[in-house]
Amino acid sequence: MVLDQDLSRRLGRLLRGERRSEDLDRLFLALRERHGAHPSVREIGDFVAHRDQREKGPVTQKARDVFTSFQSWLRISVMREPFTLADIRKVAEANLRNATDAQLEARLGLKRAVVKSVLAQALNKAEKGRDATPRERKTVDYLGGAFIWNPAFTDIEVVEDLLHVLGDTGLLQKADHAAFHTLSEFITLYVLTLMHGSAVLLENGDRADLVAGFANAEGRLEVKAVLTVNDLKKPVFAPACLFWTTLLGTAYCAPELLYDPSDWQGPLEINRDGKLAPLR
Repeated sequence: MVLDQDLSRRLGRLLRGERRSEDLDRLFLALRERHGAHPSVREIGDFVAHRDQREKGPVTQKARDVFTSFQSWLRISVMREPFTLADIRKVAEANLRNATDAQLEARLGLKRAVVKSVLAQALNKAEKGRDATPRERKTVDYLGGAFIWNPAFTDIEVVEDLLHVLGDTGLLQKADHAAFHTLSEFITLYVLTLMHGSAVLLENGDRADLVAGFANAEGRLEVKAVLTVNDLKKPVFAPACLFWTTLLGTAYCAPELLYDPSDWQGPLEINRDGKLAPLR
């Protein structure tokens, strides 16, 4: 097939060291429709196809879940508003999706499948006016009242997912895995440029802009969604990381981005030095 030849030749150029963003565009667009495509590969392909505003997919769901978690935490800890059972169910389910397996085990001592079952039992008992067990109360207290956030995916996940999908489709051979891993930094920067400047649509109809940067404790490049809660006297902002990377901003950004914060407000590209730079 001509399409497979197209993808194979574009992948071949990348493996030979030719770094072209348009080749990754074509690969992600085509692979998002393939059977067995990993969520991160489908999501990035969807960003290529519909970059202006995302209304579904892992990144949108993560942003909505983090917004629900943050808004409910504010209502409990700051606004002191009463919660209905429907409110508790909504935030608990969002936090269950937000939390990692490690977080659930650390706080509750339970595997994810068990937590899901315990939560369902507790909520069903509450609906019927029955008392919950101590384990059920602990689960609801944590998932119903905590502010939990984690990225939708990381650069390591994206690279490994892409490797597996390319392998499953026969485009990438095992002998080329080492060469493929030399693309990790380029793929990571590519995803940053793609997500930066986009937005996700929240359940309340608000847009949450996506912005790249490295203003975090580790100085790693990331993409955040700027979430805004307008329920208080003044808006409260919560930048939530949706794409986390292992790349240090000081090592992978052009000088303009290091010294002029205003350059982050425009579109970004990967320059000839293989660094993140303003698109001029």
